[in-house]
Amino acid sequence: MRNTGLISLVCILFCVTAHAQSVENSINLYGLNFPREKVHVHFDKESYLPGEDVWFKAYIFEDYLPSERSTNFYIGLYDEEGKLLQQNMQPIIRSSADGNFRLPDSIKGKQVICRAYTSWMLNFDTGFLYSKTIRILKRNAVADKSDPGIQELQFFPEGGDVIEGERNTIAFKASYKNGLPFSIQALIKKQETGETLLKIGAEHDGMGRFDLEQLPGEHYYAEWTDDKGQPQRTYLPAARITGVSLKLAQSNGKLFYNIVNKLSDDSLYILAYLYQKVVYKSGLGIAKNDRTNGFIPLEGFPSGTLQFTVFDKNWQPVAERICFINNNNYSSKVTLTAKTSSTARRAKNEIVVTAPDTLLTNMSLSITDADMNSDPSAGIINSMLLNADIRGYINNPSYYFAANDAANRQALDLLLLTHGWRKYNWVDMRAGKTPEIKFVPDEYLSIYGQLNKNGVKSGDKEQVNLIVRTKDSAKTMYSVFPDANGLIKATGLLFYDTAKIYFSFNNKNKSNNTGLAFSTQNNTLRMQPRISNYGEYLVKGEAVAAALPNVSLFEYYLKAPTSGAAGEKTLETVKVKANRRSWKNDPLVKLDERYATGMFSGGANSFAIDVLNDERAAFSFDIYSYIAGKIPGLTYSMANIAEGKVFQHRNGTPVIYIDEHYQENSVLQSITVDQVAYIKFLEKSMMEGPKMGAGASNESGFTPAILIYLRKGNDMLDRKAVATELGRVSVMGYTPVKEFYAPDYEQMANPPANDARSTLLWQPYLVTDKLTPSIPVVFYNNDFTKRIRIVLEGINEAGKLVHVEKVIE
Repeated sequence: MRNTGLISLVCILFCVTAHAQSVENSINLYGLNFPREKVHVHFDKESYLPGEDVWFKAYIFEDYLPSERSTNFYIGLYDEEGKLLQQNMQPIIRSSADGNFRLPDSIKGKQVICRAYTSWMLNFDTGFLYSKTIRILKRNAVADKSDPGIQELQFFPEGGDVIEGERNTIAFKASYKNGLPFSIQALIKKQETGETLLKIGAEHDGMGRFDLEQLPGEHYYAEWTDDKGQPQRTYLPAARITGVSLKLAQSNGKLFYNIVNKLSDDSLYILAYLYQKVVYKSGLGIAKNDRTNGFIPLEGFPSGTLQFTVFDKNWQPVAERICFINNNNYSSKVTLTAKTSSTARRAKNEIVVTAPDTLLTNMSLSITDADMNSDPSAGIINSMLLNADIRGYINNPSYYFAANDAANRQALDLLLLTHGWRKYNWVDMRAGKTPEIKFVPDEYLSIYGQLNKNGVKSGDKEQVNLIVRTKDSAKTMYSVFPDANGLIKATGLLFYDTAKIYFSFNNKNKSNNTGLAFSTQNNTLRMQPRISNYGEYLVKGEAVAAALPNVSLFEYYLKAPTSGAAGEKTLETVKVKANRRSWKNDPLVKLDERYATGMFSGGANSFAIDVLNDERAAFSFDIYSYIAGKIPGLTYSMANIAEGKVFQHRNGTPVIYIDEHYQENSVLQSITVDQVAYIKFLEKSMMEGPKMGAGASNESGFTPAILIYLRKGNDMLDRKAVATELGRVSVMGYTPVKEFYAPDYEQMANPPANDARSTLLWQPYLVTDKLTPSIPVVFYNNDFTKRIRIVLEGINEAGKLVHVEKVIE
């Protein structure tokens, strides 16, 4: 019996140790192989006029260091309904990327949503993609006085649960439905008797905390009054008889923990991890109803959000808490000195940017009218240390790192107690399951070719010559070989706008290139045409106010003539061949024969689109506008948030078939034009979908149908070369970047009559190093600005952040 017991004990200890190693190793494995990238975008301003340029510089981090993983940066602007307005793609160089958007003169709404990411970031929780709202300043705009919605009060027990028989710390957050905080006063009462136990009040932005002794069998609620004078009652979370009570506190460079064990066993385990790396672990022997105290020395830790988890004997999490470790070691003390400053009309100003160390420091500089952009900047420090790691709307994020005093530290701790954060799936962790990687890191731009069956065999290892010719006539030559499957791939290309790719066999004896086919795609992502949760990102309430009274520059724009819509284009007349499918060499006939089967084949009573050979199709990101622009009488509109865009026709709402299978409209929204080979439109068909009911078809009983065929086989390459061609395709590159215009009035012979620039200077790249620790910057004022705002942001090689703001008056 003793031997059996010993064997059982050894087995138990082995299992516990194995689980411990599994969880710890999994966390470290995540940190090593699946590090999370973060993005911060420095915009030249916080708000813009219609028709202005939006200048940006992005910084990409991996944990707390500059990222060297991704090479492509994706950024888009969405309107107030979540519809994509513009998209932009830039190469990442030195862990950064820059570019610009041009806001249309006719832009609607008071704000646009900027969304940005790398392809690697899409493999993980997309709730942590970079998102920021930009205000649009407009004539006759007024503050949003609409009802912010109902108020709610939420409670968040420290550690996760209220434990019976213990004095629990409970945080709370009071907010409107739109996310804005409200200051609350409430009474905590005993549910059984109505007795008042204590009074609570918000400490910062609707958040606060209190201690409550949870007696056995008692229940509690908060009594409060909303802003309309109506009494409200919110019940506190129910207490648990078993569990673990966890409290954390920081003092003198240590993180102190207090743990009370209310479980039936006496074995607990602690893991603390920062940036997906375990920084502290401990096994605790605590008898039931006993407590223990301890601390973690924080010296040397990078500043950031630390997660502290308590596990039971089976390594199931039983309590969890996050806190911010601020060792004040996250910033580089770059200085900005004004040598010459003046706010006089067109006055010359000179500043000097100086880095304190010899490390390469990569920075961006914006100089704007301070009165036109009076909002405090939610800068790189907030983005990297706070916004990128927690969930939910954060009101005034710039507050939390404006100072490192007791009030700011307490407010930041309240924020972490009442907001979500990255949580591991502990079941997956114990099983050693890793994330599914759907998006591998980019290799800048890539072009792809294929040896087809009419050319040489893939095993011939035939060398192919490539010439990449860009818009500026620059040429770059490459020599590549096909792989065993005949795939020809060239990566690491870097060009803007579009480039012509010339290709040919190296073997001079080959008379043509019919054995080669190259794609017009550059192997990059296309941004979502619509985001469904856009309401989470919109600026709330009166913060959207666009009126700027007594600002001289804005008054100038108010008095300026209203500019008309620029760049208005008329849709070209679409010529459609109908009912002429008997031509022997008609490519539409060949497509129909290759893709359509059974009742779907043939061209009678239909319009057809040869997407495969449409060179302009590759430049369209919206399949709805592409199809509607090709088929007369077919339109589309935004139905509602859930459905998105829906096609409409005079004969009824068309049904959608993809590869001859009925599909809901939502499926079509995930398809891009470059995936499609062939489209047919049946104005009158007998086809039906599973959810079609009465009234879906017209009076004759016929229903319009859109038949979409996705590329297959060799058509996965979007074109094939023929003997008469020159072996050439056009491939889209990175979004062109304009050069920022900054006048030099000392050198200008014919200065403009009016200078109303709201951005006086934008320099996306200021780089200091050992040889150049200081950089002088000269700029000139406009005709109106009386307060000049300077914002400098950046990172150095060690991941230290730069954020400096200065106002010249």
